[in-house]
This record gives sequence, structure tokens and C-alpha cells, in this order.
Amino acid sequence: MQILARYLAASFFKNLVLALVGLTGLFYFQTLITQVNDFTMSQRILYQLYDIPATLVMIAPPSVLLATVLTLSGFSKTNELVACFSIGISIRQIMGILFPLVFVLCCFSLVLQDRILPAFSEKKNVFYWKEIKKRQDFFLDVKQEKIWYRSHRMIYHLRNFDSRNERILGIGVYLFDDAFDLVEQIQAAEARWVGKEWMLQDGRSTRFDKETGYPVTEEFRQRSLQIKEGPADFKMIEREAERLRIKDLIRYIRSNKESGIDSRAFEVKLHSRFSLSIIPVIMFLLAVPFAISRARDGRAGRDLMIAFAITFFYWLGYSVSLSMGQNGMLPPVLAAWLPTLVFGGLAMVLLKRIGV
Repeated sequence: MQILARYLAASFFKNLVLALVGLTGLFYFQTLITQVNDFTMSQRILYQLYDIPATLVMIAPPSVLLATVLTLSGFSKTNELVACFSIGISIRQIMGILFPLVFVLCCFSLVLQDRILPAFSEKKNVFYWKEIKKRQDFFLDVKQEKIWYRSHRMIYHLRNFDSRNERILGIGVYLFDDAFDLVEQIQAAEARWVGKEWMLQDGRSTRFDKETGYPVTEEFRQRSLQIKEGPADFKMIEREAERLRIKDLIRYIRSNKESGIDSRAFEVKLHSRFSLSIIPVIMFLLAVPFAISRARDGRAGRDLMIAFAITFFYWLGYSVSLSMGQNGMLPPVLAAWLPTLVFGGLAMVLLKRIGV
């Protein structure tokens, strides 16, 4: 049994690696060729390399499905499955051999999302702004309790950004001269986008006199702030926040809730981290009933097409469910887990029909 387990696991692992490498490479070059922008080819190659961890997470489920079908249908073609059945080894036992490999891949997917993706996302963001856009002054950090943003001779920190209402809750602005000496510090409770400028409300300004060195402070009820960044520029904060580590994302959601900002989209993203990591297990369970069909009857190709069709509808349902959660039509937890529950139930029904 141990020899068989090692042989079966090795075959599955080989097919899984081939599927991961093949599908990731196919997706990478397809994106590289079809992407239309002003990047040079070398910039495109480097820019897309930062997306490989994210691609691996998305490619893992179909890779598991493909590896399962290739492995078990291959055993079926060579009558090795029949040999296993003849010595009393059931499909359930075969699944028990392969399942730990799939589970390890699920854990690896979660680690990728939590530990590796944020670092690659940050490097991609820096590469885009500094190497492609030539914005050497750019800096964005959303890992702390405050969001730090640097542009030209200004550094601002934002407590929260509400993209739906185009407003900033809690903003501090530090203005510097050409020698990078602090000229003025501004603190405001709120900033709203009005026309083509930010309107600060309920704040305080402190100017630093160059001659005397003494600060001069004055309070204001309303004041305009001329900066070149508008709501569209700050919306990248949302994209960066989605790539935070789980603990940082939880802290970010809590901070938004305390400020009265709608955080449903981020809650859906948080729960989807876990549900996305479990999808390879569902793909494995869905693939088994089709993979063990008798290849000599000419049904393996058809079963593979059916399995991939189910995968397509699974991803479609998953995307729709997440969108419904972000729009408030479903609770965040249900939006992230509903497709997994539905297709997991379908997998159980199919497995029961083949006697598992």
C-alpha cells in the first residue's frame, strides 16, 4: 500500500506541477502580448513578473482539477485503477492519498496571499510609479493605522478615505520648500472634493517663520487645499488595502467602521482570502467523479470538458457572488462562501453517485 501511495502521489504531484507551470506561463504570456500600454517590452516583462504570485493563486484550482483528471484517467487507461479495485483499494482510499497534497496546496495558497502577495504588490506599485511614471517622489503606505502618501514637496497622512463620497476623514499635510525644510503643517477633521480642489473643514494650520523660527498657528472652519492628487489618485489606496496582510486588513476594516465608512468591499475581500484558498479542494472533489470514468469507452475527453465547464460556472458564480457582497445584496461572509457551499454540495452528490 505504501508503494502504491508513493507512486500515485508522485504521479499526481508531477501532473500538478506541470499544470501550474503550464497554465501560469500561458496566462503570463497571454497578458504580456495582449496588454496595450506605453510600456517598453522590458518594462512589461518586469511589471508582469510581480503578478506571478497572484496568478499562481488564481491558477491553483484549475491546476488541481487538471492534475486530478490527468492522473486518474491515466490510471484508468492503463487499467491500473482496475488493478487497485481488484486488491480491495477503493476510490475513497485513493482520494485519501491525494487529498493531503491538495490540502498542502490550499495552505500554500493562503500563505501566498497573506505573506508574499503584499510584498510583490508593493514592489509592483513602486516599479510602476518610479520606473514607468518617473515619479521618484511618490510614496504610499497603507500598512499602519494612518495612510501615508508623499507627492512632490508634500507629505500627507490620511486616517481614512471614503471613495464612495469622495472624502477624507482625518488628514494631515506637511508642506516643504525646495530645501525640504518644513514650511507649514495642516491638520483637518475632514476633506471633501469640491470641483477641482479639496476643501478642508474644521482644522488648524501652523506656519514656520524662516526668520524667527517660531510657529504661527491659526484655526479655520473651511479652507481649500491645492494639491494635484484628486479622488481618482487616492482610489489606489483601496487597491493597495485589498492586498494587505490579513491582520492589517482586519485593522483597516475596523478603522473604517469606527469612522462610519462602508467597508463591505473589504470585508468581502477578507473572507474571500479563505474561501479562495479552499477552492482547490472543491475542484478536486468535482474532478474525481469524471476522472474515474472508463477512458476506453471514449468518455474521458467528454468528462474533461464537463469538468472544465463546471469550473467555468463555478468561477462565474464566485465572481457574481463577490460582486453582490460588495454591493450589499449579500452579507460578506455568505458572498465569499456561497459558491463554495453550492459546488461543494454538488461534488458530494456526484461522489455519492459513484459510491464514495
